[in-house]
Amino acid sequence: MRSTAEDIQAEVQSMPRDCIRWKPAPEVWTVMDNLCHIAEFVPYWTHQVSQAITSPEQEWGRTHHDPDRLAAVAETHLRDLASVLRDMQEGVAKSTAALEQLTPDQLATKAPSRNPRWGLQPASFIVDNLLVTHLRKHLSQIQRNRAQYQQERPLPELFTLPSPPLVPTADGNAFRVRRVFCVGRNYAAHAREMGRDPDREPPFFFTKWAETVVPSGSTIAYPSETGNFHYEGELVVAIGKAGANISPANAYEHVYGYATGLDMTRRDLQLQAREQGRPWDTAKNVAQSSPIGTLHPASGIGHPERGRITLTVDGEVKQNADLIDMIWSVPDVIAFLSRLYRLEQGDLIYTGTPAGVGPVVPGNKIEVAIDGLESLTITIGPPAA
Repeated sequence: MRSTAEDIQAEVQSMPRDCIRWKPAPEVWTVMDNLCHIAEFVPYWTHQVSQAITSPEQEWGRTHHDPDRLAAVAETHLRDLASVLRDMQEGVAKSTAALEQLTPDQLATKAPSRNPRWGLQPASFIVDNLLVTHLRKHLSQIQRNRAQYQQERPLPELFTLPSPPLVPTADGNAFRVRRVFCVGRNYAAHAREMGRDPDREPPFFFTKWAETVVPSGSTIAYPSETGNFHYEGELVVAIGKAGANISPANAYEHVYGYATGLDMTRRDLQLQAREQGRPWDTAKNVAQSSPIGTLHPASGIGHPERGRITLTVDGEVKQNADLIDMIWSVPDVIAFLSRLYRLEQGDLIYTGTPAGVGPVVPGNKIEVAIDGLESLTITIGPPAA
């Protein structure tokens, strides 16, 4: 009994303070209710053991709804936790000391119970069932309360993180960004200008943080650790229906819509990483490096498979191609990517850039235009302080 009481105390002292009086359900006792009842019933049932031994002709015990039992858990929200734990410890210590003095013959003494369910029982019945076992049941209830509390009342957060970006849509809604996937070298001419043979490479992907997404009209800071910051104009696909192992024939069912986009790149860091066989993260996953225009629902514009894609810097055309020039079409890209990851609502896929990529400097204004979509414009600002 003493060890169970110690387990109860350790459990209570390690739980959040507001869990002590938290009520899982109207009919379920709080942790404090359990503690107050323990502090009351341990000395009560110890006294009943003594009575059963010394006065076996008298009835012992009480019913489940006796007033003294119910009073033990009345207004427990007003009670002090430290004093209740102290009362429980003292009660258990006295009870244990008293019970250890009893002989087997004394514990075998039978006396009638006031509760008709129990009838004539030996004093050991009170010890085993109404003290030891009862105490363990309360420990189990306290542990269940704590587990349920942790499920329903999560731990308080240390700080608040910013919400994921919202991309405006042409029909007046907001598309919450979950993840950003990008296709590498998806236009043959661009693959060749980057020194690669497009005919020998299946599509490959890299990822960016959602927070790299910024809206059209933004001024983005020239990033640190680069002297060769490049633009890459792209068609962006927005996923509106989750799925994995999607077939090309069913791919369009998962598309919410399309937008113009930019994959801004620290080109010098990318080339260094490529030469050393290292990932592109520091070159691609850059703050504000994924500008995006207004999203147009496919339900309104269809699925663009051809159409001009152009990029200008301060009005001068730098990239000029057609969507039909993509090596891997949008359905193919979705099919490949969905074999690697389960695509989810909120995912964006930047589908690759045509030839003509090049550097920009602070003050440059970039515009990306794709037939049927709203243009994207950004300005390159000075390095962030």
